[in-house]
Amino acid sequence: MLKLVAIFRSSAGKKQTWSFANPDTSKTPAQIKGLLERIGPLKLFSKEGEDLFDTVETAMLVETTETILF
Repeated sequence: MLKLVAIFRSSAGKKQTWSFANPDTSKTPAQIKGLLERIGPLKLFSKEGEDLFDTVETAMLVETTETILF
């Protein structure tokens, strides 16, 4: 399974992780960064007055391999 995992900073400077399963792998890193940067200004997620996904710091593709043991 492939996931896009992005690390954001909240408006209070705390680290927040966001992941998305089965991302479009045809996008360039610059396109993905541009899309993730659009999340912050929307201010969709907040907790106790803190915007949780304020600025994106980094993103990575994570591939998980499952092995059936029995």
